[in-house]
Amino acid sequence: MAKAAGGLYLLLGPEEGEKDAFVKRLLEAAGKEHGGPPEVQRYYPFETDLGQVLAQLSNGSLFAAFRVAILQNAEELKSKREVDLLGAYAAHPSPDTALLLLSAEVARMDKRIERLVSKEHKVIFWELFESQKQGWVNNFFRARGMGIEPEAVDFLLDMVENNTRELQSICERLALFFGKGARVGYAEVERLLYHSKEENGFTLFEKLAARDLESCLEVLSKILLSRDCDAVALLAMLAAQVRKLFAFARLLAANYDPTEAAERLEIRGKRVQQTYAGGARRYSL
Repeated sequence: MAKAAGGLYLLLGPEEGEKDAFVKRLLEAAGKEHGGPPEVQRYYPFETDLGQVLAQLSNGSLFAAFRVAILQNAEELKSKREVDLLGAYAAHPSPDTALLLLSAEVARMDKRIERLVSKEHKVIFWELFESQKQGWVNNFFRARGMGIEPEAVDFLLDMVENNTRELQSICERLALFFGKGARVGYAEVERLLYHSKEENGFTLFEKLAARDLESCLEVLSKILLSRDCDAVALLAMLAAQVRKLFAFARLLAANYDPTEAAERLEIRGKRVQQTYAGGARRYSL
């Protein structure tokens, strides 16, 4: 992106990592074009009225020549008033402002809003194919002078929600822990996800599968209070594991033994398999 054009953007789709990268490039281009980093504000429709967002965007800034408003969960914008407000902004955008509408949804986005956005400013970020995700992980470690075993790559992709934002977070932790020159194996990935002192979506799922409400709430509280918490990503990660637990329980109900069910769903590692087997015993279909 050579130039940071102002105006209305619509960034849709579930691939949050690529979406983050697009926004980062836009902000970097704005910084180069205007001689300093832009002022960035993030909003949610359920927290801030769209009229207030646009009013704040139109106010001049003492510290930045370019201002950006990022509105998450844009699929919630549906009223005629909201469409009219966006239409007015899209018709006469300030050259030193940009309004980015973000949503993981594609089909739920209001078509009236989609029609307000120019073709150049509308981008859909689809999930990567399996081979692309494997290549992404291998390239991540190769770029840092490291290697990763194929079984470890498969396990990572099984356990992490299907977007590169989550993959990057886990891979960065692995790279930081093991360092340049290391070759990361399955055991190292499993240990980081399930046995580290840091609470995460995987340790939360363990407590959920154990039907331990008190520990569940304690782990959840620690995660939500952590500096890097992303509640939406946490929910997505947890939902993916619950769906897999449901599929595992259905296979057991269809007379698969636990080993066969785990193999069919590519649930690897004894500790992980025990978590799913315990969860299937404690919850009914």
